[in-house]
Formats: sequence, C-alpha cells, structure tokens
Amino acid sequence: MNKFKSFLKYSYVFVILAFLYIPIIFGSIYSFNAPSDKGIFSVTTWNRTSFEAYRELFSKSNLLAFANSFLLGLATSVLVISLSLLTVFALWRHKNKVARSFVQTTSNIPLINPDVITGLTLAIVLNFLFFGTLKATSEGFFRAIIGHTVMCLPYGILIMLPKSDKFSKNVFEASQDLGYSKFKTWFKTYFVYMLGSIGFTFVMTMTLSFDDFIITRIVSNTQTLGTKLYEGQFQAWSLAIGAISLIIVIFSNTIYIVFKKSQNIKTKKTILLTRRQQQKDF
Repeated sequence: MNKFKSFLKYSYVFVILAFLYIPIIFGSIYSFNAPSDKGIFSVTTWNRTSFEAYRELFSKSNLLAFANSFLLGLATSVLVISLSLLTVFALWRHKNKVARSFVQTTSNIPLINPDVITGLTLAIVLNFLFFGTLKATSEGFFRAIIGHTVMCLPYGILIMLPKSDKFSKNVFEASQDLGYSKFKTWFKTYFVYMLGSIGFTFVMTMTLSFDDFIITRIVSNTQTLGTKLYEGQFQAWSLAIGAISLIIVIFSNTIYIVFKKSQNIKTKKTILLTRRQQQKDF
C-alpha cells in the first residue's frame, strides 16, 4: 500500500501531462494525413502522408491572418512584459502590502471572468474612450492589441511576481555603490535576474494571443488565425498549428533544461574550487 501511495505521489504530475499532451501528439501525427478522395479530412482513418495541411496554413488565403496574429502577439507581448515588469518591480521596491493585495486581487478577476464578459466590457469601454461604434467594421487592429493586453496582463503579473519577490536588495544596492546609476543598475541586476520569467511570459502571451477568438471577434474586425480557426467547420490546418506549437514547446523546454544543467554544473564547479581553496589556506 505504501509503495502504491508513493507511486501515485510521484506519478500524478506525469499522468496529468500525459492527458494534456497525448491528444496534441496524435493531432500532430494526423496533421500529416491527407484528405480522402471525397475531400473529407479524418482524424481516425489514415489515408496517406501529405503536407497539405501545412501548405494550406501558409497559403495566400491564410497569410494575412498569420501576419496579423504574429504582429498582434508580438505587440501584446511587449506591452504585457513591460507593464508586468514595472508593476512587480514597484511592488518589490516599496513593499506596500495594501498595493500588493490590490494588484493580486484585481489580477485574479480577469482570470475567472468568462471571455465573453471581458470582451463585451472592453467593447463598451473602448466605445466611450474612442467615440467609436460597436460595429465590427469600425474596430481595428489597435483595439485588438488593447483587448489582448488586458486579457494577458494578469498572467504576466502572476508569473513574474514570485520571481521578483526573491530578488536580493543587497545586489541592487551593491551595484549602486559601485557607481552605476539607478537606471543602469535596474538593467544590470533586476532585468537580468528576471529574464527567465520574461521569456516564459513572452511564450504564454504569444500562445494566448494566437489562440484567442472571442475577445478578438468582439472588440475588433481584425482577421487572425484564431478567428479563422473557430469560424465555420473544422479545418485541417488547425492541426498543423498544434504540431508547430508542440515543436516550439519541446524546443523551448530543451533549451531551458540545458541552460539549467549548465548553470548547476558551473555552480558545483565553483563550490568545489572554493572548498579546495579553503583547504589549501588551512
């Protein structure tokens, strides 16, 4: 019984990951499946190997949507990273419990709100701010950026906040003692320390922005891969998007694992050299 509990304790994470990634892996495999002779795409019957889904994804009909999705995700990522970084730095710097509680509470509200409610609220607010109308023909790319930024900002803050709290104040003050200005100190110490969280926030923001349909559709008339994907019937190129996303996730995790291992090896070497030096001194 104890062995069974121990097995469950250390394997439940892998079971959850398996439930998440097995459908994506099967979808990636079937993204290379060709349609039948009648033009019907199947995810249960293998016809023959084909790259038609990928050709369709990067075809001229989807080129504008792909470009809009990429630019929208990039602009949203820059805004979310900048605002999140400044917010968590201010919370770390001033140590104001009231401000921290307010930021955490307000960041949790958009996470539990349905996307439809968030989208409608944004449409009404943007209507008052820009004196526009709620017609889709009058709402462009800039409104989509604002909508995606509002949607992704709570995630960015909640990702960066735990990392920011662990930053040592002594490092920040020591850099200033060496003659650096406050601005240069911020980049040399805090910004470098937060690079891991910044990279993770960038990947998360790009993923949410590419996938979003409801908020984009409500607040803007911009055509993205998300709006094309969820309008009409199932499209084979949607599996190609999943396959490409899976490759990006595997590649990013591989880089992260290699980077962490190299850091651990350097740390162990430094500790060994320090111990040897101490032994020589004694």
